[in-house]
Amino acid sequence: MATVNNRKFENEDCRNLLISSIIKIKVLSGLVLRGMMMAEKIRKLANSEVEVLSRIVAECMTGSQMNEIFRECGVRDTSNESTKWKRIYYTFLARQEIDGSPNAFLNFIKKSLKPVRFINGQNGDYDEILLEINKPLMLIGLQMTNEGKLLKIEAATTISEVERRTRDLVSELQKRHIHQDVIKCCKEEYLQENYFHAIFEAAKSLSEKVREKTGMQDDGSNLFNNAFAVNNPRLAINSLQTPSERNAQNGLKEMLNGVTHMVRNVTAHELKIKWIVNEQDAIDILTTISFLHKQLDECFVVPQHIA
Repeated sequence: MATVNNRKFENEDCRNLLISSIIKIKVLSGLVLRGMMMAEKIRKLANSEVEVLSRIVAECMTGSQMNEIFRECGVRDTSNESTKWKRIYYTFLARQEIDGSPNAFLNFIKKSLKPVRFINGQNGDYDEILLEINKPLMLIGLQMTNEGKLLKIEAATTISEVERRTRDLVSELQKRHIHQDVIKCCKEEYLQENYFHAIFEAAKSLSEKVREKTGMQDDGSNLFNNAFAVNNPRLAINSLQTPSERNAQNGLKEMLNGVTHMVRNVTAHELKIKWIVNEQDAIDILTTISFLHKQLDECFVVPQHIA
């Protein structure tokens, strides 16, 4: 019996040692990864790049607002200038030399372009400012989203490429009035021209909205077929009293199933290199998903009678 107990304790000791080792490895891996991310820096900006960005940002704030943003960033205005863009330019040109990177300047830009600062049109038209600021940022390899985030992207190399990408990636979605639930779940991937994952995330959001509205836990075809069943629906797009109304209900159900089968299921199971999605395809698919989101917004929950 003593031998069996000793073996039991030895096994427990080995198990505990293994668990402890795994935890240590994960912690060390995390520290190494964070260290690598912290070590990664954006290249120093040329004087002309700092100037262009300074001029754009200066137009969307008053002098007193600039003082507040300087304080918020923990940066002292060392420019000895009165012109707004020159205050930004000389302050961060000097700061970049001290830090060896433009991070402080980029942080200032982020805080200056917080969406909340542009509510009701104060401080300018946010979409227009984004369009202008993203032109020089794209040449650096950065992009400002309409959520106020700075993303690393593949740097543009020519002015014509900048014009094309800013027009396609920002204006096209806005022009089509894409539903906010679509933009919210895929904007970062789309801005980085990661169309494959953009449409995948957008397609998933349809199922999520139906689950949120109904409290159902199903997924895919089971979810849509049960939620939009004509005889005992959980959601309805209309009163379902006439053949035309019931056809509309079935049509919405089939469109949701179609997007799930053609887009979400394919992107979930195919390698990215095997299912090529170009920009125009992405715009068309996102527009379709946006239409379905708008239809779901019009649906009402049908009360369920408990027997």
